[in-house]
Amino acid sequence: MLVKTICAGVAVCGVIGAAAIAQITPSMTSSTHQVSSKQEVLRSVEKVNINTATVAELRKLPRLNARGAAAIIEARSKSKFVDWNDFNTRRVVPFFVRDVIKDRVTF
Repeated sequence: MLVKTICAGVAVCGVIGAAAIAQITPSMTSSTHQVSSKQEVLRSVEKVNINTATVAELRKLPRLNARGAAAIIEARSKSKFVDWNDFNTRRVVPFFVRDVIKDRVTF
């Protein structure tokens, strides 16, 4: 009798948990984020050229502080960045900053 009660309790918890997960998890077949062409244009305008940007412009990039902006300016004064691979290889800013700014910069 005790075993049946425990099994029934586990089954009820499993059903409740599955229902909760189904409500939280988005459907794999439907697109939850659709980007309009207007948003794409705005994103392209927001890009910052790392080789020519001022400290103030660099500071507008997410997660980039004053020290990171100064490091970028110092590194580009030695030689301009060619592309993303060059910027990434030089490790001017930490990886978590590079991951966030990758789509927001140009060269």
